[in-house]
Amino acid sequence: RSKKSKSPTPSKEVETNSETPQHLSAVKHAGETGEESGARAEFSTDFEGQDFQGQDDKAVETSNEDQTFEDEPTKEGSMTDDTTFSEDNTFASGPGSIDIEPSSSNKGSVMNKDIFIHEAGGPNNLVVRAMYYTPLPSTPEEVIIKVEASTVSFRDCMLRRGLGVEKVSFPFTPGCEVVGTISHLGNRAKRMGYRIGDRVVAMNRSGGGNGYYAKFHMDCVSPIISNKIEAADAVCLVDVYMTAYQALRCGKNDGTPLTEANILVTDGYSPVGQAAVQLALLEGANVYVTTSETGQEEHMRSLGAKCLPYSPNKWLHKIKGKMDLVIDNTCLDSYDSSWNALSATGTLVVTGITSLYNFTDYGDVGFGCDAFGDFRDYQARWATMKAKYIMSQTKFNDVYESFKKDPKQYSQELKYLCFLVENGTLKPKIAERVSIEEIPDAQRYLETGKVNGTIVCLP
Repeated sequence: RSKKSKSPTPSKEVETNSETPQHLSAVKHAGETGEESGARAEFSTDFEGQDFQGQDDKAVETSNEDQTFEDEPTKEGSMTDDTTFSEDNTFASGPGSIDIEPSSSNKGSVMNKDIFIHEAGGPNNLVVRAMYYTPLPSTPEEVIIKVEASTVSFRDCMLRRGLGVEKVSFPFTPGCEVVGTISHLGNRAKRMGYRIGDRVVAMNRSGGGNGYYAKFHMDCVSPIISNKIEAADAVCLVDVYMTAYQALRCGKNDGTPLTEANILVTDGYSPVGQAAVQLALLEGANVYVTTSETGQEEHMRSLGAKCLPYSPNKWLHKIKGKMDLVIDNTCLDSYDSSWNALSATGTLVVTGITSLYNFTDYGDVGFGCDAFGDFRDYQARWATMKAKYIMSQTKFNDVYESFKKDPKQYSQELKYLCFLVENGTLKPKIAERVSIEEIPDAQRYLETGKVNGTIVCLP
């Protein structure tokens, strides 16, 4: 390579504001890593004219750690000293070792790359690691996936900033949903029927997917069923479209179609909101959505939805008691307005709490007294408990919990969504396709709340 990476220098934290920030194109990141300029040039399409503050000068970095597999520390349940690897990573078993499929290596060239963060903070804290080995399972239940596509999501931003009820330990790699093929697997995963070369989807609330390879416990992995569907489309189905599909299923009485039913989707412009609108319209429902901007309203009208203002005070009096199904993924007022919009036989399905964590309101840190934690976390816990145990005609839908509880049903529903995509009935809304180096800018743009669809990382 003719150009070397520059040493990272401290940069000022990103300041978000009400204006739409500018997204940098791939040129800066590609130059820092010595990659061909112009790579992934299509990423900047929707970001032109925006004004980002506090650019990430340390977004790309070649890791000096863990450069060889032999230096990996062993831990309980991992490869033991009785297991040895040759130069091509084939292994000879010893007492207590784990059966693992062999992999090939190419010394001196980058074999794996991912995005990494060491401590909570803004997008500037994300760095790219280059590694000279491919990962191997550290437990018998672990599955290594060669990633075709992964998501860049609002949840990644929350985990990175240390926000939300469910937090992760640092350091970690973002990317909660993955589509790819199995490259290595532990012995127990093999006995459960997984095979090298299987095309699978994987989901984990703690991330781990934004890289060339990703490690997942076998319980977080499911067959993708279809080998025809494009990876970028498939990864949108794993969480976003599955959440919308299950929410609509929860709202059906005895499984009857939603034809001519009145459905309200709060924050219809969000990825889950748009997915719910698409699927509901396929069943012939009358769909209403709340939007916060004129541009969003125009887009949702083009899909066939009827638009309402974002604030419940401006729409509740118009539709109170008239909705057969309300899908609330914002939690503006602990779901009270959505519940009041229901008819006598209607159903409220709760899917999210995104409005509680607005990065432009409070910045990078929690809100409230440090001695008692982030006040928004208490609001989130109360709203969740209220929806689960107190409110009538209300169901709380968590796609990850449904995946863990009944993987066979999840797999069958995923098969159905893949079928809709393959025959052209459903087209997942993809905002951008980005590279690993572009993830910091993608997360920066996500925090503005202006992303139209799902951002997909194609490593």
